[in-house]
Amino acid sequence: MKALKKSFSSILVFAVLSACLFLTSCSGIMGYSVVLWNVPEQKLADGTIVPVYIKSNVSHVYVIKLPDSKEKFEVPLWKISEPASKSKAKKLSAKYKSYEHTYARCVLDGLPIRADKVNTSKQVYRLRKDEVVRALYEAEGQAVMTGKNSSMDGKWLRVITKDGTLGWCFSYNLRLFKMNPDGTVQGGDAESTAAVETDAVMEKMIETKWYPESYSAMIKSGDIDLINMQSSFGFDTGYETEKVILHLADIDEEYPFTGVTKTDSNVYKFDDTPFQVTVRSDTYIVVQYTAEDGKPKSYNFVSLEADVDQLISDETQRRTEAYTALRVLGPDFKSSNYGTLTFEESNSFTWREYNLLVPSIVSKDAKGEGKILIQYFLSNQLKKDWDGVLTFNFDGMNSEVNFLYKCEKNGLRLEDATHAEMKGSTIVSRASNSLVMFFAN
Repeated sequence: MKALKKSFSSILVFAVLSACLFLTSCSGIMGYSVVLWNVPEQKLADGTIVPVYIKSNVSHVYVIKLPDSKEKFEVPLWKISEPASKSKAKKLSAKYKSYEHTYARCVLDGLPIRADKVNTSKQVYRLRKDEVVRALYEAEGQAVMTGKNSSMDGKWLRVITKDGTLGWCFSYNLRLFKMNPDGTVQGGDAESTAAVETDAVMEKMIETKWYPESYSAMIKSGDIDLINMQSSFGFDTGYETEKVILHLADIDEEYPFTGVTKTDSNVYKFDDTPFQVTVRSDTYIVVQYTAEDGKPKSYNFVSLEADVDQLISDETQRRTEAYTALRVLGPDFKSSNYGTLTFEESNSFTWREYNLLVPSIVSKDAKGEGKILIQYFLSNQLKKDWDGVLTFNFDGMNSEVNFLYKCEKNGLRLEDATHAEMKGSTIVSRASNSLVMFFAN
């Protein structure tokens, strides 16, 4: 019994001590912080050291108090430094002293804030034109070059944005000014504290992934040309990489850029690159590229809701299934006039005794084997009578041989499409008097 009473007493003492500690921590100061961005409604200047009482991760605020007041109030977490001892807060305030009350207005759309003081360092934020940041202090960093032998004037500044993002920004495209505790500008430069102007058109364009306009037509028709639709094709604005890239079947250009400048209504120049973009709509842009010969070229791009990788995967599967269906129907097909055709594994074929096709359709140098591709499409009219197009690549023959094909219950029907009319990758009409062959399975 005595042991039980002793245990109960220990628990009671522990509970009382815990409660005291809890009450002390709730009512006392949890540390001291430096104000990073002024609080105009309280006329609280940046650089001021304030006591911190409570941190709310739910409301994302600290409860602080003015040094010479008893009134407590809330401020966003990002507006003050992490609470620490008073001595550490004083050291931090001293570090920020040379840039106290100093803010900066960005004069270039898309100016990056970086993780380190290097122009190739990871981008952590992209400033909009006229956006205001707080300058905390400066430090030595890698020179920003404008050419091979010349560096850009400016300094690397540690800055904080209005959403609390911290990083390094080169000052060349920043205009520094002093701000009073009440939010007014010293010297009355109203332009510096104008509301942040958001160029929604530019932001939408930069954040969007752009594909060749031809992709829309392919998706609408359902005919996915795997040669001309690749997930890497398109126009990359460099939203993540800060390198603008134009990659198509016949062009592959890549340039780093320092910002984006609006030159006309919905027209944007990627600085230090040969690219200019005209935004026609949220889903359509025209990219003008000036080649080394000085001749401008224009390319149309669209945004897509469809997943391009999935479209490519589905089309690849469709072609595989179409070839498999031919093997299941055969795989051997025989014609008394045109020989024996066998569909082998891995899209290979053998064709024996096709002499009557030489040389009008098949070259005399062709071997009796090769590869079959399913790569072309049929117009809606031709789809009524044919299943598709088979492209034969005979070993020893440089050009391909195309046949319309139709799977029938007792065999396979082929029609020579050598002289058929094509539009892009689609056969739109048959040639007159084309050779038609039937092979029994």
